[in-house]
Amino acid sequence: MPPLSRRLFLGTASAAFLAAGTGTAAAAAVSDSIRRRARKWTFENDSLKATVTYERGGIQLTQLRNKRAGRDYLSAPSLLFAHELDGGDTVRADDEGWRLGATSTEVITVRTQQKSWRVGERVRIPLRRTTPRHFAVTLVFEIYDGDAGLRYCTLVRNEDPSSDLTLTRSTILDLCLPDEPHTLHYVPNMKWFSTRGSLSTEPVGKSWPKKALTVYDTGDGWSMSPELNWKTQRGNGNYSNDYMLPPFAGINAWHEQETVSVDTHPESLQLTLFPGEEFEYLAVNLTVFKGDVVDGKMADELHFRKRFKYHSTTTLFHQNDWDYRGGPGHELPPGYYYDVVIPQSKRAGLDMVMLDDYWNTTRDTIEPSDSMKKSITSLATLSKSLKDVNLGFGVWFSLTGGGHLQGRDLADPAQLAHKRRQIESLINDYGVTQHMIDLTEYWQNEQRTAYSHAGDNVYRKAVLTRTMLNDLVTKNPQYLPKLTSELDIAPTQGDRNNGLLHIAYNGWNTSNGGITGEDLSLRTALTAFGHLPMNSTYMNGGKMTGRMEDYYSYMAVRAVKFPEDPGDATKWPDTAVKLMGVFNAWRRRPEITALTDGQFLPVYLGQGWDTAQGDSSKGPYVWMWADAPRRTALLIATAAGTAQTTVDAKVRWLKDRTTYAVTDITIDDDGTQAQAAKGEFTGRQLRAEGLPVDLSENTSKGKAFWLEAI
Repeated sequence: MPPLSRRLFLGTASAAFLAAGTGTAAAAAVSDSIRRRARKWTFENDSLKATVTYERGGIQLTQLRNKRAGRDYLSAPSLLFAHELDGGDTVRADDEGWRLGATSTEVITVRTQQKSWRVGERVRIPLRRTTPRHFAVTLVFEIYDGDAGLRYCTLVRNEDPSSDLTLTRSTILDLCLPDEPHTLHYVPNMKWFSTRGSLSTEPVGKSWPKKALTVYDTGDGWSMSPELNWKTQRGNGNYSNDYMLPPFAGINAWHEQETVSVDTHPESLQLTLFPGEEFEYLAVNLTVFKGDVVDGKMADELHFRKRFKYHSTTTLFHQNDWDYRGGPGHELPPGYYYDVVIPQSKRAGLDMVMLDDYWNTTRDTIEPSDSMKKSITSLATLSKSLKDVNLGFGVWFSLTGGGHLQGRDLADPAQLAHKRRQIESLINDYGVTQHMIDLTEYWQNEQRTAYSHAGDNVYRKAVLTRTMLNDLVTKNPQYLPKLTSELDIAPTQGDRNNGLLHIAYNGWNTSNGGITGEDLSLRTALTAFGHLPMNSTYMNGGKMTGRMEDYYSYMAVRAVKFPEDPGDATKWPDTAVKLMGVFNAWRRRPEITALTDGQFLPVYLGQGWDTAQGDSSKGPYVWMWADAPRRTALLIATAAGTAQTTVDAKVRWLKDRTTYAVTDITIDDDGTQAQAAKGEFTGRQLRAEGLPVDLSENTSKGKAFWLEAI
């Protein structure tokens, strides 16, 4: 085996290498495009080929081809929308009443402060009709480059100049997908379920299914992921029992019908358009794959990374003051952030310091309270001090300006414009890089206003908030929004979550619903794989334990909160803080972040993780990152507090015919780092037999391996 580069080890300087392996800026495949011939549009990337055809006044999806499986899944032309208008007439995409307008296309790009690159292309296809109502629908298709999927949504417009128009119920999409022998995997909350049969829109326990991933017995399949909320708040805290309404829509897969559809829940969403108003309607993501359920989930992860414009996704470690300062009337000693919090965070190698709730005079201002001024002086002083030591600055900041079910109505564009100006001040004047949005902000205003109705008030809040955040991220790429699992429903600690509709560009969420006994741990995050993007996952329990088993586990997620008081020597022991600093210095090396900024690749996420009967409570857990050509990879294994110590880690993401030299580069709990050759393996061997991992070789059960093609 050739000697391993010293650049992978502690205390050595190096220039960045593997620049082509970040996984985020890889060149798009030349086949990625939108093509139009007459009144037919074809969307194609490396995975799928879809065709939309307009003829005789109607428009339909006429092809959804899985290129690698070599099959078209549509047994017949499929419905792209149907809307019941004002509880009466229904208009359908295929009912021959539509006039086609001028289409437009644009490139979809991701932008950072240093560069931008293409990830896909978008087309808008406008349709209009005059009967039974003056109504317009613009179909929006986004095809993402390489191995990714297709996103579809519509813009609906009331073209009547004097009357409202209500979509009392809608079918968002209805596909003639084959009901052949299959296993259908679905997610009501966070935990995955499966069936060999159909899937209805009825709830499973307390939650409604929000996606369907079907693996045919032929070894291929498709996934349908609507962008939904978790549940819908009924009222403003004025209902004691039936206040949890369904998400805005649900999935029906072959239940008392021959198709797979996404249909609105009218009790949660009836969009009323004001005269002349256009508004975004629900979106659906479609992916196809060849292989098993893991391949299906990975197809979604690859798609989500481009859909939500993820980049620079190496885990962000942040110090959060809620547990030792949070709550009204709590004070820290004068200068505590400058004397304790900032120096300790820097010593541990963390990335950011964050002020949680109650830092401001009221939740509606950006002025620090008198008690906060004692410990930070001012936002400007704190911002400069953090910048001077290269730490990011995060804040908890409410968009409603109130507590649960209180404050501003975010369906009002004027209210959002005010909050946007405050956020822009936090970004531009104080260098805020991360923003947490929390509490029940999507409560329902049941009164008709100049901007919403009872049936669409919550939906407008979610759409307008995400649109605002996406625009802020586009203009300020350093801005990282986080939306918590409390947004939809007044707190029910064991039964709350969020959905794809809550994910802003390059941002993250807290997700913990449906995993028994979980509190935003590694297990919760790994359960999200394929449902919510791994780039959106979050861990609450970062601790200075001095155990690499724990420290390595933090690398799997997008952000880790360290909530304990850095001035408490029992919670921030000196040796543990020193080890965290050693670990973070290694973790931030250019050759490591060149990989960890890329796509999370699962290897072993608990017992039976790649089946329909997995038990994520039984570790160990193994994952990796690899460069785009699959020449280099970093593999992490941890027991994360579980009892298991050995696993044959079967790696399915490398090239079968390439031989890889594997080196153990584990940092042990005393801060030393191994350089132990583990052997040479072909990609085929690693896939079939696995890499033998023995976590008992170290003082705590965590390991790191470097794989390099030879």
